[in-house]
Amino acid sequence: MALRAKRSTTMRTRPQRSRTVAVVRDLGEAKAALAAAAARRTPVSLHSPEGFAASGGALYFRAIVAAAARAVPTARYDAVIDCGDEPGRALAALRMGFKTIRLGGRASARRRVVEIAQKLGAAVLVRRPRD
Repeated sequence: MALRAKRSTTMRTRPQRSRTVAVVRDLGEAKAALAAAAARRTPVSLHSPEGFAASGGALYFRAIVAAAARAVPTARYDAVIDCGDEPGRALAALRMGFKTIRLGGRASARRRVVEIAQKLGAAVLVRRPRD
């Protein structure tokens, strides 16, 4: 599990505050990240591994985050699913309710996803956090 403070690069119009980022691969890592954040009373951004929307699935990642949040109810967090270079998976994640997704690939393909995300009140990250 990678746990560190960094500033996220988003396609939002307003800047985000610096926050701790944890790349989590399973329920144990998600619980540990939320417990650490709750103990420090700071928010944490739970990121899936690169391309996880294709390999593990956005629904599975959402279940991991939800279970961890039930285990550590005092933690403040957000969840970011990495959709690789696949706009279709990014749109599916937005339909599932993710408020922040990561989408690489061609800017022309990403533009339409960004427009849809903005209408839903969601954000699109272009870069991954450094591991």
